[in-house]
Amino acid sequence: MDVKNFVLSYYRNSMENFHIQKLEKPTEAKKPHTHEYFQIYYIAKGSLTHHIENTSSELRQGDMFIIPPKIMHYISPAADTVFYSFSFMPDFFNETNTNTKLVTLFLKNLRTSQSILPKVSIDAKDIRYIESVLERMLDEFNRKDFGFGELIYAYAVLLVAVLARNYFKQNTPAEYFDNGKQFVLHCIEYIESNFADQITLDEMSKRSAMSKNSFCALFYKLTGHTFHQHLNLCRIKKATEYIKEGYKITAIYGLCGYSDFSTFYRNFKKITGLSPNAYKKTV
Repeated sequence: MDVKNFVLSYYRNSMENFHIQKLEKPTEAKKPHTHEYFQIYYIAKGSLTHHIENTSSELRQGDMFIIPPKIMHYISPAADTVFYSFSFMPDFFNETNTNTKLVTLFLKNLRTSQSILPKVSIDAKDIRYIESVLERMLDEFNRKDFGFGELIYAYAVLLVAVLARNYFKQNTPAEYFDNGKQFVLHCIEYIESNFADQITLDEMSKRSAMSKNSFCALFYKLTGHTFHQHLNLCRIKKATEYIKEGYKITAIYGLCGYSDFSTFYRNFKKITGLSPNAYKKTV
């Protein structure tokens, strides 16, 4: 089967990391395909069948679906179908913004999930809200007036947050967000990917929308280490890799997020049991 992978520039009027349109006669979407971006459909009129991998479902007015990158799918629309399509790159939403943590966790969940819902039935109280948001996004996108990008971003946060709420009600057990576990796991992953930055405990607790004490307690429960212990473990682990790759020891501490050599030296010896120079002699 020939499965085409679409890039965002396929749309002639797309912006750098997003695109929105209202469609009545889709063409390429009717063939099996994947794409590099997330894509949301909202059915405004008529119906369509959404096929995703080995699953399919009929969508009618008020239904939506969201597809993450690299997932094969296609649609079979009825003759009178009208729907909105909002496409955006994985880096569209800023993960450092604590006000979008539900959105970023939802999108992360989609990319790691073993099964994606082909259909999300939107709660009746949210339908008019979603239609209004999509119409405003489309209007801003077509007019491209001053500040349109920021307005579309704000509307997109609202759109995806409402979709996430409906999606989780239908496909995710309640314990997913119990006690802030997933928020702290998100912070742990952020630390492990950004340990070279000047990450602080205050910043991470704010990210999790928890008090510092609650964050620290759950962090320790999930990792077996305090925040600072875990951060140092990540940094020293990378330092040992740099040593094995032949980097100069005097250059490594800055690459691993330490502002001074003495702190780096002290933590390195505490964690590995050896000084950096002694460790270098063992590899």
